[in-house]
Amino acid sequence: MHPIRSTIVRAAAGLALASALAFSLGACAGATASTIPTLPGNLPTVPPSGAAGACLDAPTLAIINQLKASGADVPGILAANKDALVTGLNKVQSSDPAVLAWRTALVAAIQAGKADDVATQVALVANGQVTIPPC
Repeated sequence: MHPIRSTIVRAAAGLALASALAFSLGACAGATASTIPTLPGNLPTVPPSGAAGACLDAPTLAIINQLKASGADVPGILAANKDALVTGLNKVQSSDPAVLAWRTALVAAIQAGKADDVATQVALVANGQVTIPPC
């Protein structure tokens, strides 16, 4: 290869590399906040540390909602769902003493078969005195 020709080839290769680098950097520099995709607002969120169990899972919430319904057959719903309801409620861990007291009273009423006491505890959720979000 001729010395002049190899110098031209090296210069062209260097120029191509510099052009590619400049283009890449320019592309990155051109990214603005408006081109960064945003997340939809309806994504599920992870609760803060320590609050992971302070929610009702879907099956437990469904049973609670059945119990909250006007004219609900509380004894019948409890007979059909006692174990699932107690299991779901026992998963609820909260730093809120009101939530813990509610859960403890509700589980005790379910296990004792006291439908009226269960209805009383469910009413606390229904009227907003106790708030436990769905998971």
